[in-house]
Amino acid sequence: MRDYYYDLDERGTLTLDGVVQDDPWFLDFFFRRLATNANPDYPEFRFVCRCGDEMNYLRPQDTPIVFSNIVGQRLMYGHSLSVHFEPEKLAYSEDGVLYHAAPVGNYGRIAPQAAVDIARQIQPWGPFYGYRIPNTGQIVPLEPLAIHEELQILRPKPENRCVGCGQANPWSLRLSFFRWRNNGVVRSWITPDERMQGAMGTTHGGFVSLLLDEVMGKSLSAKGIKAPTAQLLVNFRKPMKLGVEYELRSWIESQQGRKQFVRGEVRLSSNPDVVIAEANALFLEIKQPL
Repeated sequence: MRDYYYDLDERGTLTLDGVVQDDPWFLDFFFRRLATNANPDYPEFRFVCRCGDEMNYLRPQDTPIVFSNIVGQRLMYGHSLSVHFEPEKLAYSEDGVLYHAAPVGNYGRIAPQAAVDIARQIQPWGPFYGYRIPNTGQIVPLEPLAIHEELQILRPKPENRCVGCGQANPWSLRLSFFRWRNNGVVRSWITPDERMQGAMGTTHGGFVSLLLDEVMGKSLSAKGIKAPTAQLLVNFRKPMKLGVEYELRSWIESQQGRKQFVRGEVRLSSNPDVVIAEANALFLEIKQPL
């Protein structure tokens, strides 16, 4: 058995003893067969490509897959290998590096050339970042790797026709939410547009109520609790203006048998101390038949 030791830099350049490996056939073969290395004798070389009686160990500077560019809806790596680009599989580090789910190593680093193309659709989403789907207005939040263990991400489901968070409904707002595991608080951010307009250039009160009902319902569904709204009491404190970003926030206050009591708020994103609207709601849990 012969062993070889490769290095992969942050731009996806593969080297062996300092010599760049650029043979197209070999690059595709290497990364297609790449797998996690279970040999404890090589802790720095966490990945390996086996080829007959050769063991090709890989030491990545960051991730074992580096996406060099994006062609259409394909993220390219190796020479001609690719994965389908899906915004909901994007993530970012504290220093602003973009990643995407990869076939090896969970995430693959996105090299600068591809990152520049993708970043054109990235914008702030509250204190985080989101990818704006072209021609739809939908914001897909990126996973912040620094705190990903603290968060439960609730994204629109393809089969759901909910007007607030469903993917199958063409009229849906397709809202996504972050739930903090330590305290159960659910948050989302939205910038109302002309579709939600009411009187005098403000968001219609019905939409404000819908947003509150939606974020409060997520506090329950995130825990697997199915409970339709039985009562919703909304206090409108300030106008919710169009073109301004707001934070939606909710948490479960108490439970009495089937009764779930939930609190919700709409706050100004730039100054979360400013409460725009608040609500108390009663949800009745649906007990599954035995």
